[in-house]
Amino acid sequence: MQVLAINGSPRKKGNTSTLIHAMLDGAREAGAETTEAHLHTLDMKGCMGCLSCRTRHGICAQKDGLSPYLEMMKTCDAVVIGCPIYMYRICGQMKLFVDRLYSLYPPKEGGGYLTAVPPGKRFALVISQGAPDAEQYQRSIRWLAGMAGTGLGIEEVGRIVHTDSHVLAAGKNRALLEEARAIGRKLVE
Repeated sequence: MQVLAINGSPRKKGNTSTLIHAMLDGAREAGAETTEAHLHTLDMKGCMGCLSCRTRHGICAQKDGLSPYLEMMKTCDAVVIGCPIYMYRICGQMKLFVDRLYSLYPPKEGGGYLTAVPPGKRFALVISQGAPDAEQYQRSIRWLAGMAGTGLGIEEVGRIVHTDSHVLAAGKNRALLEEARAIGRKLVE
């Protein structure tokens, strides 16, 4: 079993990364192999709007450091999507990733979209935010879960919304870390 983590945080040891790593630890404990794409360190470009993917379904014409991970979205068994909330929305690195996911949404005859992602995959979501109210950014969180997960036909098995991230670091919250590991194990069950 292969689990792919898409890490939108620019901070390799920040709250989002800490929780993603805990999920990956749980997945490895359950026997999975894991791969992490740290978007901030990739030589990655945004969508060109070329619409090549409208005729070459499931294939993004942009070739860069993100390309192998877009392909891996189709071949892995489970995905962890994680990003911090900056300026009331998902971080810029994650927005670039989501825009590139457009290539995995082939058009449906008569309107709408299909998915280039084979069925049977699972995903988990990690969000870290400074606001204490877990509901404050639900609109952005629902959008991310839909575009990078359920919209592609991937079943969500767990979600962590780490609040007050500037008050209590994720790495010091044992209960939250255990919850992340448990979700990681659930990804591969």
